[in-house]
Amino acid sequence: MVFAANAVPETNQRRSLAFSNNWIESTLLRAVKDVPVENEIVVNVSTSPLYYIAEGSRGTIPAWKSTMLRRCTLEKGEMAALVHIRKRVNLGALALDWEWYGRRNPEFPRGVPLYISAQDDIVDIEFDPLVSFAAQPAVSASPRRYRLKLNLWYTPEETDCGIHTGHKFLEVHTQLWGTGHMQKFRQNNVDTLYEDVLMPPGFTHDPFFTLAIDRTFSYPWHRYYADTDCIWMAIELHPL
Repeated sequence: MVFAANAVPETNQRRSLAFSNNWIESTLLRAVKDVPVENEIVVNVSTSPLYYIAEGSRGTIPAWKSTMLRRCTLEKGEMAALVHIRKRVNLGALALDWEWYGRRNPEFPRGVPLYISAQDDIVDIEFDPLVSFAAQPAVSASPRRYRLKLNLWYTPEETDCGIHTGHKFLEVHTQLWGTGHMQKFRQNNVDTLYEDVLMPPGFTHDPFFTLAIDRTFSYPWHRYYADTDCIWMAIELHPL
């Protein structure tokens, strides 16, 4: 991953993410080197592996993936988001400071309780998405520039967040709390479901978008469905 300014950041740059609050502690780390982790979801928001050590054993978090770590050390990596649910009582109250999604999308059903946090603009990066996401060795590298952005979503149990398509950016999601589903459909109809991906805490799903050789992309009809109260993080890469 190449940063826009082509500058090498100092080791272990750390700051809170825009959606940190009384319920959620979230931190962005850059130029990771020997950072202790007590009990957090660690999301690798870079194009190279993130390595960690536990009791002498070495583990790897691949690019754009995540896991839950306890009493480990992040050995080295480019950039990571660390998230910890610090308070569980009245968890749904965190949405009081967030925005109901229908305010952004007038077509969104009024009865759906889906809430979005503030979005954090992270950094401009340059990479070849076909290599990073599709795991296809390209005949010749074709890097593109993207703006990396992160935000959180919250919805209570048994919420259908709506079938949709047509995103203008690359996106994957990391489950932070509760259990939900990322689902694909042949049409804009629940009866056309053809893939159902369970989302437990600490899990980041594979991309739903399809990349063409020219690096353009498209999405199938898809939705998020919450079994329980759920919080998840959207990792968005906006073309520049």
